[in-house]
Amino acid sequence: MKSIIKSIGKLIVILFMIQLFVACDDFLTQLPKSSLTQEQVFTDLSVLEPSVDGLYVSYRNAKAGRAGLTFTLLGLDETKQGIVQMMDAGQSGLDYYDGMLNQSSSQVSEMWARRWPSINMAAKCVKGLEMMIETETDSVKIQYLRLLRANACFMRAMSMFEMAMYWGEVPVVEIMDLKVPEVNMSRRPLSEVWQQIYSDFTYASQYLAEGKQTGPRATQGAAYAMLMKVHMYAQPESGFRNYDEARKIFENNIKDKYRLTKSYATLFDEMWPDQNEFNLPESVFEVDFICNSSGPNYWQWDMGSRTLASLKEGEGCYIGGYDVALPTEYAYKMKSEGGVWEEGDSRRAASIRFDFTYQGVTYTTPSWGADELDPHIKKWEDRRLDKHEPAFDEVKKVARDEEVTSGSSIYWSGKNYLFIRYADLLLLYAECLNELDRTPEACVVVNEVRKRAFGSNYAGKAWSGFTKEQFREEIMNERMRELCFEGWRRMDLIRTGKFVELIKARNPWAKEKNTISDFHVRWPIPEKELLTNPFMNPETDQNAGY
Repeated sequence: MKSIIKSIGKLIVILFMIQLFVACDDFLTQLPKSSLTQEQVFTDLSVLEPSVDGLYVSYRNAKAGRAGLTFTLLGLDETKQGIVQMMDAGQSGLDYYDGMLNQSSSQVSEMWARRWPSINMAAKCVKGLEMMIETETDSVKIQYLRLLRANACFMRAMSMFEMAMYWGEVPVVEIMDLKVPEVNMSRRPLSEVWQQIYSDFTYASQYLAEGKQTGPRATQGAAYAMLMKVHMYAQPESGFRNYDEARKIFENNIKDKYRLTKSYATLFDEMWPDQNEFNLPESVFEVDFICNSSGPNYWQWDMGSRTLASLKEGEGCYIGGYDVALPTEYAYKMKSEGGVWEEGDSRRAASIRFDFTYQGVTYTTPSWGADELDPHIKKWEDRRLDKHEPAFDEVKKVARDEEVTSGSSIYWSGKNYLFIRYADLLLLYAECLNELDRTPEACVVVNEVRKRAFGSNYAGKAWSGFTKEQFREEIMNERMRELCFEGWRRMDLIRTGKFVELIKARNPWAKEKNTISDFHVRWPIPEKELLTNPFMNPETDQNAGY
């Protein structure tokens, strides 16, 4: 009878954790009352194993939809909201940078709330596994426990990295004793925030699995990549900004362990054999989305054209959507027109949709907003969900894609998210070399990326002869061309101090209002957090300017 009661207790806890991963808005959660204590739960391997895998699911879900990736793209020099979307006064603040971007913003509140459940759960897993490692004597079991703990550390650090970049001084969830349910959730100095992030990625780099990622879990390469980014993205006052350390990490732990995929377009081609999931030589870490109701990213819903979504196919048109995030003119125009693109660069056509021909008809009249047929983001289109896409491959004699089980709807778009790519790390490495006064070498590294981009058009496109300052300016354009709409631009603008300057110049909504200020580099701490977190003071803990 006792074993049955204990099993029921475990089941209750696991069900609670599953609910926490998908529905919790409050990170100061309490375990349900049962016969098991928190210490018993988080030192039980049968609970910890699914909990660690659940962290990856939680992270994936936090990236999905508008409060996941989409809102982080808005208000930048490469992306803006569509005209109709700007009719939402609250959401418009993300581009206007006016008084509507404040502590009551539901959009900012949701982005904040989505990340804390995973951070809180990861902290419990980290502590529980630490306790198990300390008492275990079997070397094989210790190795496995370290692997699980490394995954929990990696997932906590991934979310905390974003929190530190978007909000600055945030709480640090470090559980010292599983018997004590309360954790000090006061805002911490940047040095403490980044110290935990650095320590977590360091542990992950030592004990995660080696080699290429083959499933949702990260490998050592991803941890090293994020350590490199810590030294390049952490605010200087944190004490962690160090270009030479980032250089060493790349040269000793990343270089030659990955390579560029031959064709840039292949990176985002969901119809390529095996849909590219975990197969690309360039992939360092990707988030495992599924193009059905069990794990979609929903991004095409936000980034497609309303005009195409208004056709008889409705949601079954794979290029349809609702114009939430669109490229700015700077992000889609040629250099000769005042934009970022050079002639012959294949990345432009792979990243941006210019043609709105569907089923033999070219659409030229918008259904509502005047920008519905302006250039749109193409990278996250998912043709597998198109109404006219055959479900059966007549050549291979197999189902086209076993993931597509929820019908034809752009709502379920779900190609994997290549969050860390080798090309990104090459460009960061080049930045390090430039900052270390090795600009000619930095140009050689960038040219590796540009050779792929231009292919047979590469003649005359190699970088050379740049000064240090010229390189700093041009590398930001190169990063836009290579990584546009992939979620790094906001952080790139923040870390380089170009946030206000470039957004004011290139984002039409921010330019129209002309109210963007230096304090907008951070989002406001949500009002709900300030009022309900007993460790925060609404009068003193809000980010400056709000």
